[in-house]
Amino acid sequence: MGASVTTHQSNRREMLKLSGMGVLGGAAAGSLITTKVQAAGAAIKIPFASWIHGHSMHVEYPDRVASERRTGFSINIEGKPGSTNWFHFAIPTPVLINDVRLRADSVMLCFKTHSVDAWVRDVHVYDGYTLIAVHDKVNMSKDHLFERFIVPDRPEVWLGIGISIGVSCGVESMDHHMEFFAAGCDFATEQAKME
Repeated sequence: MGASVTTHQSNRREMLKLSGMGVLGGAAAGSLITTKVQAAGAAIKIPFASWIHGHSMHVEYPDRVASERRTGFSINIEGKPGSTNWFHFAIPTPVLINDVRLRADSVMLCFKTHSVDAWVRDVHVYDGYTLIAVHDKVNMSKDHLFERFIVPDRPEVWLGIGISIGVSCGVESMDHHMEFFAAGCDFATEQAKME
């Protein structure tokens, strides 16, 4: 009697649901599944991606914040009119997988601001104390549910990835709330190709 086999591709969420591993298994599954992403015009392998939830974000200058609320799905910050601030994410960072040192390929942010008078101004990426990427004057407001910022030259990671987000609030009588849902980093094993 012939047996039929049905195959299909599963994404990580389906695999975790079927395996019973849930959210906590994400890191383990991330190291087992290699995905391809489009970076700087060429497909590369991403053997590991790591994310952290928005409600873990740290505010550098709390005195410049009118209100802060952490919920199950985000952190909601209301900046004081005319203020600037820095928000920080510490990304869980594997530096080695199977004796291969990982490289920072790109970082991602998932956020929104409630008006054009509150915006993400700058995105800086650190490996420990070393600044490895600077994206100044990105000036993003409103809905940005997935934004990728390339880390130039794809440097090796030695200490741990931190994402620092410079924000500004104008002086208009508009809403100055910002919500951050998550931040992450894609890690590669291949060195960036010089063009």
